Amino acid sequence: MLDKISKQVLQYILNCPDETFSVNKGYPKHIPQHEFLSSVDFLEQEGYLTTRRVSNGILLSATLTHKGKHPKEFSSIALKRYLLDKWVDILALLISILAFIGAYRHEINAVLQILKQVLTK
Repeated sequence: MLDKISKQVLQYILNCPDETFSVNKGYPKHIPQHEFLSSVDFLEQEGYLTTRRVSNGILLSATLTHKGKHPKEFSSIALKRYLLDKWVDILALLISILAFIGAYRHEINAVLQILKQVLTK
C-alpha cells in the first residue's frame, strides 16, 4: 500500500513529459523536497519507478515503470493474491464465528430480547 505522499509523487511524475521527473526542471512545489526524495527511494524499492543517479547517489531523474503507471491495478492484484493465500484462514474464522453463535445462541437471544425491550420503551 502507498501512503498519501507516495501517491502524490506518482501522480506528479505521471503528469511529467514521458512520465519522467528530471531534477533540471525542479521539484514540485506542493511536496516538500525531503519527502519527495524519500518517497522516490521508497517507490524505487517497491518497483514503481527507476532512477538515474550520479556517482554519490544524488537523484538526476525518475521514470515510472509499468507498475508505477498502473498502481491501482497492481493493488487489486495484490489483494486478490492475499485473499487466495488466506482463504483457509478466512474459512476457519467463519466456522469459528458460526460455532460461537451456535454454542451461545440462548444467551445471545436473551440479550437481544433485553435490548428489544429497552429500545421499545
